[in-house]
Amino acid sequence: MSSYTEFTLHRKFRRLRRRLKLWRAWTINYLNRHVFGAWQKLGSVRWTFLAWIFIVLISLWGLIWQLQTIGSSSKLEKPISGGLYREAILGQVKSVNPLFPDNSATADVTNLVFSGLTKVNGNREIAPDLAERWEISADRKNYTFYLRKNLLWQDGVKLTAHDIAFTIQAVKNPDTRSPYIANWSGVNFTVIDDYTISFVLPSSYGNFLFNTTLGMLPKHKLEKVAPAHLRAHEFSQAPVGSGPYKISLLEVDSTVIDLEANEKYYVHQPYIAKIRIELFQDQNEMVDALIRKQVDAISQVLPNDVEKVEKIEGINDHRIGLPAYVGAFFNLRSPILSNLALRQALAYSVSREAIIRDKLSSEAIQFHYPIPAGFTGFNPNAMKYEFNSDKAKALFGESKVGKATIRLVTLDSPVYKSVANYLASVWGELGLKVEVITASSVELQQNYIRSRNYDVLLYGQNLGIDSDVYSFWHSSQIDDPGLNVSLYKNSEVDKLLETGRVAKDTSYKASRYSAFVEQWAKDLPAIILYSPYYNYPQSKLIKGFDAKKIAEPSNRFYNIYDWYIKTR
Repeated sequence: MSSYTEFTLHRKFRRLRRRLKLWRAWTINYLNRHVFGAWQKLGSVRWTFLAWIFIVLISLWGLIWQLQTIGSSSKLEKPISGGLYREAILGQVKSVNPLFPDNSATADVTNLVFSGLTKVNGNREIAPDLAERWEISADRKNYTFYLRKNLLWQDGVKLTAHDIAFTIQAVKNPDTRSPYIANWSGVNFTVIDDYTISFVLPSSYGNFLFNTTLGMLPKHKLEKVAPAHLRAHEFSQAPVGSGPYKISLLEVDSTVIDLEANEKYYVHQPYIAKIRIELFQDQNEMVDALIRKQVDAISQVLPNDVEKVEKIEGINDHRIGLPAYVGAFFNLRSPILSNLALRQALAYSVSREAIIRDKLSSEAIQFHYPIPAGFTGFNPNAMKYEFNSDKAKALFGESKVGKATIRLVTLDSPVYKSVANYLASVWGELGLKVEVITASSVELQQNYIRSRNYDVLLYGQNLGIDSDVYSFWHSSQIDDPGLNVSLYKNSEVDKLLETGRVAKDTSYKASRYSAFVEQWAKDLPAIILYSPYYNYPQSKLIKGFDAKKIAEPSNRFYNIYDWYIKTR
């Protein structure tokens, strides 16, 4: 660097230092005269002045925060009425009457149209519905329900406790032939006033509240109909309920059911204006409809389609807890299947692991007993029939059945047919000839289950919210409309089920049901196979769904009046 350049730079730095000293002196002088001096002149009021400055700053901060909050809240989605929700359901709906749940498709539609005193919420708990509250006596034999004051039927007629009494009396009448008759056997009721009804049970019954989820019927529409004619009455094609949605007319052979929001619903008019239920007889067609966006949801995905559905864009695949299992139920009136050694041979020949892996794409868990883990009375120490081909062959030889033929009846669906064919194969290897018969849900009920027309029934059962399995295994439920599809009869089991359902003490109740499971396993009236996962895919455009655990698939609609599509 040249000497001239160095000289120039030094001169500039000196000038800059002088200016900085002048600015510093000027600033200090200004602050002393105009800030600190002014502060001293304020004297005793200076702290008051400072407080006002602080208040002004806090006020400005609060104003800014409030404006930001108002701006944010204005951007939140708020549901408004409107929109069409389309759901595909597998099965047929011939009629809609809560006293006759012919199949899951019928139960789904029924739950949309009718309301019970109570309902099962999204956490598998009993919640208020038509009844706003209830009282239970200390001995748990007396239940008093208090109805809401704003209840109306969908035709505008006032709903009262007299409608509740009419419905329960219809269920209790054997001429009605409702499968719910056992739930209300021996239960007496008294209408106290238009908004209050009490029930007196013959003995304490822990699961009674679950029975009150039954949909109620309008007395003014059906009081002149004979109980024997209720199932076939025209009311079931043009039902009048008190639920969130209503049907104008149900065409018997229609593949589409249109429902409209009930503007008289006691909570509020549902946000979604219309629901279209599209009925399918083929699972693959349902999934294709979801892929093509022709529907917004399908009622249930079968195991082998779960992976395909998970790849669809814009879909929430809800996996919901469900207390249900599938089993092979032996008809114990069948001369062949009354043979215990044969039933044990058939049980040992079945690999639940293979069924779940190969037939259900691992979308299920193994079950062995009629009361599962997590329920009162579960007994893991009871006899368990794990897969053992050697034991199966030895017991089959002991049975001396030979080359007999049995009929295995099941639902005409891909999963049930696949499992049925597996059972036919492994039982055939023992030497038994198995004829597999499949039927639609309506045909299965009418032609096989009600008449107990099968040797083995591959079928699903749902436990609800309690361990009470009286309806499934007590001997009084052997004949239609009872649900004891194995025709199982054991006097000791009957006593255990009777005392278990009325037990007040939890430990005593557990001991009764545990003893039942132990005896049931020895008698082996059925092979409990697996519990499937409940997968419910739904478009992300539908908001408000929040069920985590339900008692049965139709409970997924428990808060459908809060679902929404349109927002502002």
